[in-house]
Amino acid sequence: MKIKRFKSENGVVAVIVALSIVALMMVTALTIDVGSLYEERRHLQTVADAAALAGVQELPESVNAAIEKAIEYASRCGVSINSSDVEVGDYWATNDKITVNAINPNAELYFARVIGMSETQVAASATAIVASPQEYVGVVPWGIPEEEYEPGVEYVLKYGSGPVGGGPGGNFQPLGIDGTGAKEYRHDVIHGADTPLVVGDFVYTETGNMTGPTGQGTKTRVYDYNNFVMDLFDELVETTVDGYKLDTPDSQFIIIPIIPPLDEVYGHKEIEILAFSPFIITRIEDMTGDAEFGNGIAITGTFLNEALIISEGGIIPVQSEGIKVIRLIK
Repeated sequence: MKIKRFKSENGVVAVIVALSIVALMMVTALTIDVGSLYEERRHLQTVADAAALAGVQELPESVNAAIEKAIEYASRCGVSINSSDVEVGDYWATNDKITVNAINPNAELYFARVIGMSETQVAASATAIVASPQEYVGVVPWGIPEEEYEPGVEYVLKYGSGPVGGGPGGNFQPLGIDGTGAKEYRHDVIHGADTPLVVGDFVYTETGNMTGPTGQGTKTRVYDYNNFVMDLFDELVETTVDGYKLDTPDSQFIIIPIIPPLDEVYGHKEIEILAFSPFIITRIEDMTGDAEFGNGIAITGTFLNEALIISEGGIIPVQSEGIKVIRLIK
């Protein structure tokens, strides 16, 4: 018995090749378009992150300003969002959280057009919070006796060698935070103390006024870092309806501890930290021969209502004024 064979299999091969080409095109479309959509989403995520971090800086004081800032920042990055894409809410405190949604409803597809798809929606979301530091690193070792200070007004932060018993703004003394002695003190003036501090910690007062190390350390801090000049207050600080806020990071910005009055404190004595305050150094003056200020260097500056810092340490619910930290939480 003879078995019949097809005279030609060319038709079958053609069908297989055609199907293979279609499958290959679909895989190519998927690979290229998925990569394109991934890049678009990554861009949107970057924009959402940046907009959330920009907007949260206005919280908790102004919800409207936070929303406007987020929209403005997204626009700078080429992404259009509106108020419905921004939500302000509560995390630890009232109005301390912002969520920004960046959406491209018409992300273009290329090879997927062969299967009838020309565009799709791509979205990204970011949430940021504002908080206060649980602890402070980089504190400058000048203890400021507690009283009512007015932000935006200049105070003598550190006198030269006097005056004894007080003077305009008070008689402020150096502190030993990382240790005692002129060398450690000068290092802490330049770089800030390495020891993490929290409200309620006790630090030692330094003996004497450290006139030489104060002048050397402060000049090095201001003139050897950042832009190497003494900037004007208005060049570093933004004036808002709520007061004065650090606008440009600079070595003239310092964090200082608020302590009890020093009237009865002499020598190396432990003293409690009551709070921390943001401050801008505005003048370094040689007051040699000045009967009011005493010999040596006088450090003058201005308190701020608030300032943002970079901190990887623990955080607590945001305080109404003072030092703040912003972070992405998702």
